[in-house]
Amino acid sequence: MILQRVSDVMILQRNYQWLQAMVFAIEEINRNPNLLPNITLGFLIYDSCADPQRALHGTLWMLTGQERHTVNYRCYSGGPLAGIVGDGGSKGSIPIARVLGLYRYPQISYFSTTPLLSDRNQFPSFFRTIPSDIFQFHGLAQLVIHFNWTWVGILAADDDYGQTGVQILKVDLHNAGVCIAFSENIILSDSDRNAYHIVQVIKNSTANAIVIFALDSHLVPILNEILRQNITGRIFIASEAWSTSPLLSVEKYLKILSGTIGFAIHSKDMPGFKEYFSSVHPLRFSNDLLLQEFWEAAFGCKWQGPEIPTGCCNITTNLCTGAEKLDTVDGFYNDVTSPRVSFNAYRAVYAISVALHVLNSCSLREGPFNQGTCANILDFHCWQLLPYVQNVHFWDDFERKAFFDTSGNPLAQYDIVNWQLQTDGTVMHRTVGRYDLSAPGGNRLLINTTAIRWAASAEGHMGRDGKCFFGESQHIVTVARLNLVKTILE
Repeated sequence: MILQRVSDVMILQRNYQWLQAMVFAIEEINRNPNLLPNITLGFLIYDSCADPQRALHGTLWMLTGQERHTVNYRCYSGGPLAGIVGDGGSKGSIPIARVLGLYRYPQISYFSTTPLLSDRNQFPSFFRTIPSDIFQFHGLAQLVIHFNWTWVGILAADDDYGQTGVQILKVDLHNAGVCIAFSENIILSDSDRNAYHIVQVIKNSTANAIVIFALDSHLVPILNEILRQNITGRIFIASEAWSTSPLLSVEKYLKILSGTIGFAIHSKDMPGFKEYFSSVHPLRFSNDLLLQEFWEAAFGCKWQGPEIPTGCCNITTNLCTGAEKLDTVDGFYNDVTSPRVSFNAYRAVYAISVALHVLNSCSLREGPFNQGTCANILDFHCWQLLPYVQNVHFWDDFERKAFFDTSGNPLAQYDIVNWQLQTDGTVMHRTVGRYDLSAPGGNRLLINTTAIRWAASAEGHMGRDGKCFFGESQHIVTVARLNLVKTILE
């Protein structure tokens, strides 16, 4: 049986971890006598390099078994193609989904969040183990309302992600009587992201709570400008795209980002994964080119090869020896013990495997096809697996629940994280609550306020006396002054 994956593996620790989470899941399933007994899952990996064209090329390569593709022609040995896990980013998943939808091949992404992919007319065989951004946009509005922040600023990238977030947030906050102090776009075509202008707006505003919809890399020039102008006393509300960013979780930015609160991808433990990932080594898997590149990126070295011959006089080049230790990589174990995206890749593999198991357990005259027929797991068509994927059930909190809704989305669940400065000068993204659309009694937003640490410099008021205007209706809302209570749990 072939279980294939298109990945946007970038040579970064966390991206390579996503890949290994998939392999870890496959090996775990192959050892499980109760799941797909006597069936062995295999896999092929294609690095899309976060390039939509390469992602599509890899998909056609998997479908046809050829580097030069012949439409509707398949040339590879082994079991049938069960499904594709990937791409990571939405830009890569969209063209893949358009092609796979034609043939009804199941596709499960672990990190594609654009709402567009929920359109079943365009993408009939697309699923994902991460919620659509629509859910977090509404949830962030609820977070603002929960803390009674009535005078807020908004920053958003000028792309689909940022602009969709702004539109939804403004409507929800308007309906709740929350005033928007300012709303500024981060111009991605500008090398400095129009940082000076944005920071001047922040500096001149009395709004201390600022919601940000952007990638972590988009924020670097803005944070640098905030540091340059020595602006403190703001609480940042983070969208999922940067709420646990290792790029921003460095000492340089902690003066302004400690106390940040926001939504993060829900994470659960994967028993044994830390030990598994720690054991990955290039000398054990010499044919894994991605592992070699990951190793080079992690340790700043190069494996000796034709481009670096023995005795090379370039003394600035450090050669990899294989004696390097992963536990010396900054943040390695923290990343492995809280594997948010990796957990989604792990669940994607399980979703396909459970679907295959149910397909294989089908009883004659009780199947989903004509006259109750069943599919043969050793020789089935891709469209025959699709209804099984749609109806995958997992055990969650002692209850067996359907995993995907009719649009291919999982039940929306997010962790609420708070950036807390530690005594050693590092930051911990502490989970202080959750946003769960499936919570009983409609209690979607649950927050342990006593666990939150606000930055000391943010002590003061969050609201503002005055009036605010909403769009052309010029609806006036009077805002009372509010005091922020700073709670610190030592």
